[in-house]
Amino acid sequence: MNSKRKLGLGILVALSLGAAVAVAAPAAERQCDGKQAAGEHGKRGEERFKQADKNGDGFLTQAEVGDERWAHIKVADTNNDAKVSFDEMKQAFKDGKLGHHHDAPKS
Repeated sequence: MNSKRKLGLGILVALSLGAAVAVAAPAAERQCDGKQAAGEHGKRGEERFKQADKNGDGFLTQAEVGDERWAHIKVADTNNDAKVSFDEMKQAFKDGKLGHHHDAPKS
C-alpha cells in the first residue's frame, strides 16, 4: 500500500473514531455520576413514566409501551392486572427486578 493511501486510510479511521466519540458523549453525560441533587433520578423517572402513559390514567399497559418494553416491565405488575403503576415500578426497582438502582424512580 502506498504512503498516500495509508495516510488517507489513517485519516478516515481517525475521523470515524472522532464521530463515534461525539455520538457517544451525550449518552455518557446522562449517566449517573453520583452528583445529582436528591430526587433528580425520581423526577426523571416520573417524567418518563408520564410520557409513556399515553392516556394519563396513571398506569402503563402493553398497548402504551409496546411488546418489547412490556416484556421488560411486566415483572413490576405485582397484582397481575395487566397494567403497571408508578408505585409498582418504584417497588420493582427497589427490589432489583428492573434496572440498576441508580435508575430507580424515587418520588
